[in-house]
Amino acid sequence: MDDEEPLQYFTPVVQTHPVTQVNMATVGDDLNDDEEEEQTKTSKGGLKGSPPAKFNGDRKAAKQFINDFRAYRFLNRKNETMKVAANQVALALTFIKGEQVQDWANGIMDLMEERLGSRLNPMEETNKYHWTLFEDTFRDAFTDTSEREDTDNQLQNLKMTEGDLGRFIAHFNRLVIISGREDETRGLVLRHYRVI
Repeated sequence: MDDEEPLQYFTPVVQTHPVTQVNMATVGDDLNDDEEEEQTKTSKGGLKGSPPAKFNGDRKAAKQFINDFRAYRFLNRKNETMKVAANQVALALTFIKGEQVQDWANGIMDLMEERLGSRLNPMEETNKYHWTLFEDTFRDAFTDTSEREDTDNQLQNLKMTEGDLGRFIAHFNRLVIISGREDETRGLVLRHYRVI
């Protein structure tokens, strides 16, 4: 028995051709290569558009930052990252950098992690409260809180000068939007015509 060779096991290698899966729901959708690539990017992580500029605590840039991020968020609303409110907040925080804002940004992240990890009442990542709280807190911390009151005063004292009706109406409409009174425009329009 010692003269015998040890047994060798032979494992055959089976060559298979790769299986191609076809999504039957999309059969007949004639997407060209560019559209298909864009659809893949959007669903798998590539964000479209220009991200907002970094925010460093400059109050003059706060309104622009939040508006730019809201547009960026809307443009990418079908992206997996943007479908989750907690991820939206975390992404926005990555654009908030600098000595003046780092403690605030860390505090917001800590609060969100606390809400998500709470043992008593954990909040879902998808709960829109995450974004709403972030946006409200950001506005309270960094935007001009007297802007609405200042705008209301400007509306009350608005007068047309030099017969330039077009400029007057454009300025009036801008003040209405800033003051947050779009819902009350009907009453404002009446007052507007009295001013003229």
